[in-house]
Amino acid sequence: MDKVEKIIKDVERKGDRALIKYTSRYDNARLSASELEVPADELDTGARQVEEPLASALKRAAENIKSYAAFELNNLNETEYSRGGFDITGRLIPVERAGIYVPGGRYSYPSTVLMCSIPAREAGVDEVVMVSPPGNITPAVCLAAKLSGVSRVFRVGGAQGIAALAFGTDTIPAVDMIAGPGNSYVQRAKMILHGRGVVGVDMLAGPSEVVLIADSGQNPEVICADLAAQAEHAPDAKSCLITWDGGLLEKVESMLDSGLKGRVSLIKVKDSSEAVNRVNRIAPEHLQLACGTEIITGIVGKVRNAGAVFLGRFSPVALGDYWAGPSHTLPTGGTARYGEGLSVRSFMKNVAFITASREGLEYASGDIARLAREEGMENHALSVEKRFRER
Repeated sequence: MDKVEKIIKDVERKGDRALIKYTSRYDNARLSASELEVPADELDTGARQVEEPLASALKRAAENIKSYAAFELNNLNETEYSRGGFDITGRLIPVERAGIYVPGGRYSYPSTVLMCSIPAREAGVDEVVMVSPPGNITPAVCLAAKLSGVSRVFRVGGAQGIAALAFGTDTIPAVDMIAGPGNSYVQRAKMILHGRGVVGVDMLAGPSEVVLIADSGQNPEVICADLAAQAEHAPDAKSCLITWDGGLLEKVESMLDSGLKGRVSLIKVKDSSEAVNRVNRIAPEHLQLACGTEIITGIVGKVRNAGAVFLGRFSPVALGDYWAGPSHTLPTGGTARYGEGLSVRSFMKNVAFITASREGLEYASGDIARLAREEGMENHALSVEKRFRER
């Protein structure tokens, strides 16, 4: 926290100079202020370097994500309410400018570009600004940025990138909200800046995680592959198998790669009901129901706490990570008890527009004045009453 606080203060005071310093220190990239932004022609060149069939895969994934986001937007309803001389409209208004953080380091993540930027654009955000570590601006990331309507791209990572989006610098514009995953420094920067009211954030994401509920009919090799897939995100990623089949548990344990032993939790329960109860207490980012149809039908309605739920043997988490449509930016660390994944709603505000007729306010004025005076707000009461006093 101390390091992140220092970086934030430095960026707030010194702007681009601080970004140049921290980019050199943490990313071993010596850039001038004019080199922080990736020029449009460089993005075009990078995007053209993506070979088939990867380019087609990115395009099809982008189409899926856009189609789902557009469908979601079309099913969001604005509120129209009238009663007793009052008309209220709840309007969904997108933020003006959104910042997208795309992590780098261990891997490059073009999928994150798609999963964060496309919902923002479909929500109606005017400008989407992306920051990412210098080494992460790969051809695939360039293509993903173009496919998802990113307005501007900057070679800035870490807490300094988050601070730049929050405060703005001479080069990087300030945004209204920031979305996207990142390491602990990135998440702490989001927490600090959101807590100060400087910028909105999507969520505070921790290590990626999956819980599998599996029954006796599952292939242990496939279960091991699903657990390993989640574990490869990072050394602190969390994978958990819950089952009432002791034989399956033993087979999976014996087949786990030596590098996964000790990193994967294996939990034996008495039945599927206990398994769901465990899941609701854990509130995992990803829940995979690797069960037969009958068991899934019996337990899926009892699932309350999960970021995303994958049903059946042909619905691995990788489907949601890359292809299905809903964003893969999901609540972690038990926050699925009250939080939800990134969506078009994340980039919108519900604003109430309230209109009262003379008769409506006059009818309510006595109650409003009494409530205001109970709270010691005399001017609140007068602001209503004086509208009906004779001049």
